[in-house]
Amino acid sequence: MNLFLKKVSFFVFIFLLMFLTGIFLPTTPRSSTSLLFGKYKKDSLLANSPSPRIIFIGGSGLSFGLDSKLIKDSLGLNPINTAIHIDMGLFYMMKSVYKYIRPGDIIVIAPEYQLFYGRRFYGGEELLRTVLDVSPKTINLLSLEEWKNIFKYLPGYSFSKFKPKEYFEAPDVDNFYGRNSFNDFGDEYKHWPLGNKGPSSYHPIKESSNPKVITELKKFRNMVKEKRASLYITFPGLQASSFDILIGQIRQVETELHNNDFPLLGSPQQYKMPDSLVFDAPYHLTKNGLDLRTQLLIQDLRNSGTNKFIHFTKCHP
Repeated sequence: MNLFLKKVSFFVFIFLLMFLTGIFLPTTPRSSTSLLFGKYKKDSLLANSPSPRIIFIGGSGLSFGLDSKLIKDSLGLNPINTAIHIDMGLFYMMKSVYKYIRPGDIIVIAPEYQLFYGRRFYGGEELLRTVLDVSPKTINLLSLEEWKNIFKYLPGYSFSKFKPKEYFEAPDVDNFYGRNSFNDFGDEYKHWPLGNKGPSSYHPIKESSNPKVITELKKFRNMVKEKRASLYITFPGLQASSFDILIGQIRQVETELHNNDFPLLGSPQQYKMPDSLVFDAPYHLTKNGLDLRTQLLIQDLRNSGTNKFIHFTKCHP
């Protein structure tokens, strides 16, 4: 029995040693090409882009769904598209952008509908990899709820450092899911020459609505206001067939935002995109699709009076 316990103890010791070693090993060459590392460019834009500015927050539906140059040319604003991946979690997205907000900035959040349900708001594996590999200085931003969400991914993250393919299998660094796939405004642009790939529609959202999402959005709204900036919420461009499946949950999100007096740009129905204008996932738009979505957003921004807000902040710094 003692021999058995010794063998088990030795196995546990080796397991824990590898687990801890994996956590602290440097990012693997393969992982370092991930689109998550696009955060370097986006943080640089947040730090250095001149005013007047418009900052976009959201998941990949925003990075694959916007042509920021059209916004710059139409509205005279300097756009910064901070969006990377939905599973960084909207809570982290807002917190990581906050320190860069300046007086006069316009903040536009375009969250995917799934972020209002279950625990998606608190992030997933991509959040873990972001705070451990990409931006360790932001690890102090994580709440207990976020740690609860991402802790289960820690073993997989750690032991991935011991996979040979992470070191010897060369990834395609120039594809549309790589760190170099973002243009000078933060938009993913490598997929623009490509057409519709016929992605499947989403299934209905099974999780319940998470009331804490609205609570945190209200807190963020107040924090933005304290910085003398302006916050708006808009809706993601979504494949029409998925929109029809999710219509009940989408209406619930819209109602909650209306009931809590958030300034809204457009309506969910307005951003329902024909299936033919969708790229490889229900929120990812082809170039024709994102051009349409961007033009709709430009019109909504004009209707919202953002130009008056910019003029006011210039006159009252």
